[in-house]
Amino acid sequence: MDMSDTIRTVSIVMLSGLSFFCLQAGVFLFSGHKFKNNSRRTLILLQFITALLLGCDALAYVFRGSVSGIGFYIVRISNFLVFALNYFSTFFFCFYSAEFIKSDVLDFKVLFKPRSSIRDGVPVHLYIVFYICLIGIILTIVSQFTNLYYYFDEANNYHRSSLYPVSIVLGLSPGLITWAMLFQSKKVLQKNVLISLTIYPLFPIVGIVLALLVYGISWIDIGYGIGALHLFYSSIKLMELEFYSGKETGPRLSPNYKQGTVIPEMKKRIARSHVWQVICVVAGGVLAMLIIVSITGVVMPEKTIVIDQPYQENDKSKPVCVTFMRDAEKFWNDDNDFTRLGAQYNGIIYNNMKATAIIDWTFTIDVCDDCAIDPGPWNGTFSIEDKLMTVRKPHDEDDENIHGANYYQVSALKTLGFGCIMYTPAEFDPMQSKITFTYDSLLMPMSNISFDIVLILVAVLFIVSITIVFTEGKIIRIEEENRKLEDTVKERTKELQEEKNRSEELLLNILPEEVAKRLAMDKNARIADKIDNASVLFADIVGFTKITSTLDADTIVGALNALYSRIDLRAKREGIEKIKTIGDSYMAAAGLFGNEPAEKNALAIVNFARGMLQDIEDFNTTSNVKLFMRIGVNSGNLIAGVIGKTKFVYDIWGDTVNVASRMESSGETSKIHVSENTMALLKGAVPATAPVEMEIKGKGMMKTYFLS
Repeated sequence: MDMSDTIRTVSIVMLSGLSFFCLQAGVFLFSGHKFKNNSRRTLILLQFITALLLGCDALAYVFRGSVSGIGFYIVRISNFLVFALNYFSTFFFCFYSAEFIKSDVLDFKVLFKPRSSIRDGVPVHLYIVFYICLIGIILTIVSQFTNLYYYFDEANNYHRSSLYPVSIVLGLSPGLITWAMLFQSKKVLQKNVLISLTIYPLFPIVGIVLALLVYGISWIDIGYGIGALHLFYSSIKLMELEFYSGKETGPRLSPNYKQGTVIPEMKKRIARSHVWQVICVVAGGVLAMLIIVSITGVVMPEKTIVIDQPYQENDKSKPVCVTFMRDAEKFWNDDNDFTRLGAQYNGIIYNNMKATAIIDWTFTIDVCDDCAIDPGPWNGTFSIEDKLMTVRKPHDEDDENIHGANYYQVSALKTLGFGCIMYTPAEFDPMQSKITFTYDSLLMPMSNISFDIVLILVAVLFIVSITIVFTEGKIIRIEEENRKLEDTVKERTKELQEEKNRSEELLLNILPEEVAKRLAMDKNARIADKIDNASVLFADIVGFTKITSTLDADTIVGALNALYSRIDLRAKREGIEKIKTIGDSYMAAAGLFGNEPAEKNALAIVNFARGMLQDIEDFNTTSNVKLFMRIGVNSGNLIAGVIGKTKFVYDIWGDTVNVASRMESSGETSKIHVSENTMALLKGAVPATAPVEMEIKGKGMMKTYFLS
């Protein structure tokens, strides 16, 4: 196979470039983590495998046609790895998608425990893809010894075999099954995650179509490379680092997955529906591919046959047979010169292939010196140069093209005759000359009965599966609506009971006194206030996670209760409103009620913060558990209100609250970190350090202070 140098260079550059970028993406994701505990493991493997796949394909292009020992082995090993790694890529993408659906990192051991894993929520599609890829790899190994998918000629050039489309179907199926898995699980996936994962298979599937229609460039592998980079960049866009937080057990908390509920009696019906959906998607994809192939055909690579002993008649055991002989009755002396003969030379191209048409061809034959061709040959463009006569299929620009270019194609099981008048030395005998015939062919599978049977069976399977899918889907939706109606009745009954007891439950909630009075007057009142002159405090125990890992639950809860009880008493004495505690974090505010000036509120919250540090110091003198806090303060406008249905929660929101939280998280142990807003309101009433410029998340550079 002679490949255009331009196409070859472009392919090598594209494959090498994509391989480098995928390798770089894999290294970026891998860096800074132990691979075993790296929860981005599957995406890293996908990047490295894709990089290796593209690199091997580039090597195959570089050494293709090299007859050296190293070229012989590199071409074969590279092509084997390209086929095998295609299946690895599709499998790891399916595994990666299953992790999102399960909302957790999966152990590869689940592949060997399908029954228990499926019961635990691992999609059954993962196992279907796994076994298809396993079969594909086994067939690829078999192909090395049987030329099942491809073979190499004497010049070490790669050629597709007639069963090459089988590898395309096996490669297409995992992507279609993964697609079905994603759409069936769309209720538990965020929309942007679903879109990102759904886009990936599009690239290799488009590559599959191009590979069937246009030969010469590794469209499928380029599709895998683009898809892998898409996953890498979209993983950053989706803030996947939050999803992969390093947590080793339990479900992931971000992105926020919707939780679906399925009643036990519907599980079998839904599982059956999912199986038919997979069959429908795969059958539909294969049917579409077969229809496209049946309409357009499959362009096969260029082939060359060398005939050392020319044929006098068709040899039907050969896929293509060519004859070229001097007509035994139509020859004459050239102007009574007995050393030269003029004669009619006739050739025939026999296409013995059942489902393949010869769409372009070139024929060469060795001739001797002093040969000349008369103008007006038929069914071919003839030329002689350097003792070699070349006959090629007439093209649009040739004078010999009098019937149209398609006329000179050779259909399956058909023949094409060609010939010319040529003057040669008398001793020239075409039956002693070597013939080299090069041709391009187009596989037209519709003319093969086996293909037609497969096409009909796939079409029937698609029609049956889509009918079952729609029927089962309708039944499932009706059952879901009935269940929702029953749940609605139960929910309404429960809400009526809760509404009856609401007044009593209000007394058990911890609410500011003023808010409690307003709710007592009107239980449906909406508590939503805009506060102009508030000051907010956040406090957090330093190293609390490490402390909890070394102490038992009773000790930890007892220590927190003792410390925060002291702080709660101080808040009550000083008129500070405690908002809430979350774990070891404490949140409070001043100026939520009344009309005190902003300066007084700021000073009150700062004095409270200083008192908190004293409370911690006193606590540590008597406690076996030593605790230390960071405290952050900010002042400004905020929104306050009550949220919740069954138990009220009074909370505050706004930029002021967010900045106060940032002051705490960027602060130092046993110090009070305040914003520039708070410092301005203190007006020097409390000593502080010089302003510190620091990067505050979400705000950029800010000027902050540490109180002395």
